[in-house]
Amino acid sequence: MKKFILTLILCLFCSSLFAADEKPGRFFEDQPDVTDDFQIHFIYFLAKNTKDKERDINGWIEKEVKKIDDAFFKMTGDKQRLKFDYREDGKLDISFARMDRKAKKGGWNVNYPDYYLQKQGFNNPKKLYFSFTDAASGDGGQMGPHHGYLFIGRASGQITKISIHELLHGNGFAMPCTKGVMDGAHKATGILSQQLSLKFGSGVYDHNDPTCPDLKDSVYLTPTSDNPFDPLQIACALGQMKRGNPPGNYEIPARYTHKKLLKGRKNEWCTYKLTEYAEEKWFKKWKK
Repeated sequence: MKKFILTLILCLFCSSLFAADEKPGRFFEDQPDVTDDFQIHFIYFLAKNTKDKERDINGWIEKEVKKIDDAFFKMTGDKQRLKFDYREDGKLDISFARMDRKAKKGGWNVNYPDYYLQKQGFNNPKKLYFSFTDAASGDGGQMGPHHGYLFIGRASGQITKISIHELLHGNGFAMPCTKGVMDGAHKATGILSQQLSLKFGSGVYDHNDPTCPDLKDSVYLTPTSDNPFDPLQIACALGQMKRGNPPGNYEIPARYTHKKLLKGRKNEWCTYKLTEYAEEKWFKKWKK
């Protein structure tokens, strides 16, 4: 009987918490797109017991995204910006989502948050989903095609730099064939290193090796390259080769012939279509 009462109380608490999340100006779904182009969609994402600081509706996320966009533009030599998802009224499209489980430290990618958000409809293969969250984590950020997270408390003071770092991971960098790649998908210097300096470093942007992807050719940059690539296709092709998933047909563009790219790394992964093959037992460490 005590367990039943406790469960009932928890259910009522969760229901009231989710109901309290409904506020004017807040969107729980991706709003109608003004273009069918590839886009980066932002989410204010909270764990089950995380306090709502209303960052999606008080202008906080818009201000941070503007800083990210301007810094990235400067890094490209004022040549390209990132493609963001906008609503029909011209404002940045920001969604709100609250996970039905508590946050945990450690890896968020290839795990329950990716699974949960895709179940909520954030599963468009032509979008990168970048979530700002007040939930606790041991990292400042994590990302890969096609979901990523910026842990605000941990990243405080370096939000712009860490966001660009993670968005580069979302675009597939550093690739297995990127000059100087180390420690998975990182580099010794530049934005993809622990230094987090606002420079790409060699082999990332506007390099001279046509056999290895160049960031300037990503479909998520504007103006769009004349010969663009989709990072999801590359990541999922490599993930399928190494892990057998996700389901579907994915191809690395034929022009990319670099042996290191085609071989891939041991831990290649792509969480697209995770809801189609994931098993509930994989997420048992995420407390309900």
